[in-house]
Amino acid sequence: MIINDIQFNCTLEQILDELQHQVRLKQLLYLERGYKRSGDHLMIQCPYHSDGQERRPSAGIRESDGMFHCFSCGEVHDLPQVISHCLGYSDITGKEGLKWLVKNFATVEVEERKDVELDLSRNTGSSSVVDTKNYVTDEELDNYRYTHPYMYERGLTDDVIELFDIGYDHGSDSITFPVRDINGNCLFVARRSVKSKWYNYPKGVEKPLYGLYEYHKDIHDKTYVGKCTGQEITSGKYMLQSLPVIVCEGMFDALTCWVHGKYAVALNGTGNELQFKQLRQLPCRKLILATDNDEAGQRARSRIRANVKNKIITEYVLPRGKKDINELSKKEFNDLEEIF
Repeated sequence: MIINDIQFNCTLEQILDELQHQVRLKQLLYLERGYKRSGDHLMIQCPYHSDGQERRPSAGIRESDGMFHCFSCGEVHDLPQVISHCLGYSDITGKEGLKWLVKNFATVEVEERKDVELDLSRNTGSSSVVDTKNYVTDEELDNYRYTHPYMYERGLTDDVIELFDIGYDHGSDSITFPVRDINGNCLFVARRSVKSKWYNYPKGVEKPLYGLYEYHKDIHDKTYVGKCTGQEITSGKYMLQSLPVIVCEGMFDALTCWVHGKYAVALNGTGNELQFKQLRQLPCRKLILATDNDEAGQRARSRIRANVKNKIITEYVLPRGKKDINELSKKEFNDLEEIF
């Protein structure tokens, strides 16, 4: 969906769902009846007459470009103007509404990150020269450094939340996942709604392995303490590098592995050339493939086997009825020790 020459990775329904949610949070009276489909329009209560309280929705928003037209009072606006009005902003140009759209549904605004705290590129086959790219700044990430009950509902622990810098974005009511390169630079922020299964990634980005930086940092700092064969491991990076890395499909799957003391990375898909290269460069000798128990998960396993030839690869077959590794019980997770 393109609005004001900006590409948004969402549907009009998703925008209206989020707008309705935030209108309710502000205790405003617009969009109380939601929307319904009519041809290529979504019909809503017009916020410009009857105080937004008309009984029958008379305004339509065109799905292709977000143009709003009330067939009762005749008001015509673009979607950013409607959003500004519904959220109580005073601007009539829709500038604040467009900011809201960009914040919630488009690529996050990024600035150049000049200082890199830690260089973990040595011995990984990548250049140690820091590329001058635009990175998400720490100031931007500060906006999301809140905890939300949903994190704990998904079984995350405070140490994992801190290590991965997982946050909460009030504007989009979603959990935020900074995705970093091997040096810790934040390439982009992925989001996951706490109300639905809606995920958002900036359009056009090449996804690295999620958890790559955290894996290298943990070994570099020699602070990892986990359970492998019933004994605590504290003997430095060489012992840690002998541990296998679990390859998952989704971010929550990988995070669950970390909660249980297992190194893991996530593809957020079925794998790409950058991820295959990063898997080949991992200092571990063994990979455990634990992608989802569906066609896409099987495709990811096949692609990894075809493109990563320098590792010992073992596949973990999920128990019957389990879609992904995040659904395992504590006992089932402990059974993974046999593979380790």
